[in-house]
Amino acid sequence: MGSHLVDGFLQAGHDVRCLVRSKARLGWLEDKQVELVEGDCTRPDTLISAVREANIVVHAAGVTWTAKRSRYFQINAVGTHNLLMTCAEHAPDLGRFVFISSQAAAGPARNGRALTERDIPRPISPYGESKLLAENHVAAFAGRFPCIILRPSAVYGPRDRNFLSYVRMVKRGFLVELGSGQREASLCHVQDLVSCTLAAANSQIPSGSVYFVADADPYAWRDVEKGVCTALDVNPRRLTVPKWGLRVFGAVGQLYGLLTDRPVRINTARAAELLEKRWICDTTKMTKELGFTSSTELTRGLQQLVRWYQEQYWL
Repeated sequence: MGSHLVDGFLQAGHDVRCLVRSKARLGWLEDKQVELVEGDCTRPDTLISAVREANIVVHAAGVTWTAKRSRYFQINAVGTHNLLMTCAEHAPDLGRFVFISSQAAAGPARNGRALTERDIPRPISPYGESKLLAENHVAAFAGRFPCIILRPSAVYGPRDRNFLSYVRMVKRGFLVELGSGQREASLCHVQDLVSCTLAAANSQIPSGSVYFVADADPYAWRDVEKGVCTALDVNPRRLTVPKWGLRVFGAVGQLYGLLTDRPVRINTARAAELLEKRWICDTTKMTKELGFTSSTELTRGLQQLVRWYQEQYWL
């Protein structure tokens, strides 16, 4: 996601400075016209030159998969606090701090309706808990410089690996259904998230504001399945994994991650998230106050994603 934000701000005419962990491993930032600062959010002394004289700071760094619970908090929460402190001390002219949080910080929807920003957050995973704590840190600085919190739903698009294993499974001829009953999810194309971030960075909305970022309407997961199958031109078989089976997979993954100290795609927390039926949010506040509405239609976005995977020989 970070490289897409860089592209968006460059195209909008901004001078961009990037905090990178290593200049030897730039990934999608290679050959971009940006200033590079080597550092890490967990090392406050490395952040000073990254934020000095900055007018806008977009904080999108974080860890989504790690074996140990403590690392989520060290990187996502403590790292955010370190960056906020550095901005307060070394960026006196800061005009906007935009924090890219996650719908995971709010948790799944309850009572059959989409979450709004007024609902009390109830994260159900260490990742979500750490992002919520990071949000609290941002809110605590809202009186010192202008801050905005964006909570994107599940983000998809080119360069993203989170959907890759799912798309690969569909290509191999399998649709996996978790438990019974229909699931719903809010989705956000990465380019829409970039556009919303630009809108937030240039807005005059009150400091401390929080916004869900997603397509206007949530999707039945069957619509997502259909879009991926159409893009791949396949007709896969449907396999149902019972709830207990997913919990077993999660427990095994959790144990493997702890024993090897390696991040895994399925653990107990991830299993709990997957078993929730409704990861849906209401974007009314985003549309009214930021004046932004997502524009990427789901089928077109999934076709673009699959085509990009194919062009990169990831499928």
